[in-house]
Amino acid sequence: MNLLLISGHGAGDPGATAAIHGRAYREADEARKVTAALREALEGSCSVTVYPTDRNAFEDYKKGTLSAVARFPQYDYVLEIHFNALQSGAADGRTKGVECYVTTSEPGTAVERAITNRVSACGLTNRGVKRKDWSVIRTARKAGVPAALLEVCFLDDPDDMAVYTAKFRQIVEGIAEAVREGFGLRKEAEEEVTVYKTLADVPAWGQATVRKLLDKGYLEGTGDGLNLEHNMLRVLVINDRAGLYD
Repeated sequence: MNLLLISGHGAGDPGATAAIHGRAYREADEARKVTAALREALEGSCSVTVYPTDRNAFEDYKKGTLSAVARFPQYDYVLEIHFNALQSGAADGRTKGVECYVTTSEPGTAVERAITNRVSACGLTNRGVKRKDWSVIRTARKAGVPAALLEVCFLDDPDDMAVYTAKFRQIVEGIAEAVREGFGLRKEAEEEVTVYKTLADVPAWGQATVRKLLDKGYLEGTGDGLNLEHNMLRVLVINDRAGLYD
């Protein structure tokens, strides 16, 4: 699997900014910290590329150069990292939380729900998955690639940032584990081949796809059952998320 990570803002655009307990935060900087750590966390599970961190993907979109720089069709999934802002954040003992956006044309949200669930388990409110055609992920989706924009937390909320700074590694690993879970990826040490004989054997993340393919007659088993290998299941699910079986 090929994954593209995009850090929001940058190239002179700081994005959201805040000063909390004497420490200054810039969205562009924090987004780049997350993409760098996430790339490391996913090493061995999939191929990860980070969009050039000296560029601003949204500015490239406005200039008409985004697709040429990103080369979206070579990827299976695109995740754009951002941080939210209230403009009037204040400590009130309640986190404002994590949320994830997909485009209005995205057929499924399993990966994104897994991401928000994992991140919220670190102590952030789960604001769920929403649909909006943000420019960068919409461009990726038009190129046929599933894409999402993750708002990790609220940069200007002291409660959110207390969780984020204290549990940075857990949050990053949560995102990584959600991606692995959502696409059926394994960690580097997990080399054994798993073969699914029946629909009931198939993991929950792949059952809807297998059922669809069986109903359409695209997938047939043998006398010994489905004999569907794990890596093949992962490819089928990625294709299904791209809308190839609709």
